[in-house]
Amino acid sequence: MVVASDLVQPLTANGAELPTAVDAALRAYLDAQAKALAAGEPERIPFWLRRDVERAGDLEDELRDRVIQRRAAEEEAH
Repeated sequence: MVVASDLVQPLTANGAELPTAVDAALRAYLDAQAKALAAGEPERIPFWLRRDVERAGDLEDELRDRVIQRRAAEEEAH
């Protein structure tokens, strides 16, 4: 197995041998993928990129209100 040189240091930072570290990393990755699939998230989106489904309408309303307020402020300035 070939491992890119830039991955070796992070994988072995805790002192593990490379084959052991690669095995652990692959198992953790596959486990996370299996959990994501079971949860209905096959592509596993990072939490900071997830869309807040419950607030989707609120967000759109908030953005619309901001645009309205900005336009009103621009009209007052003219």
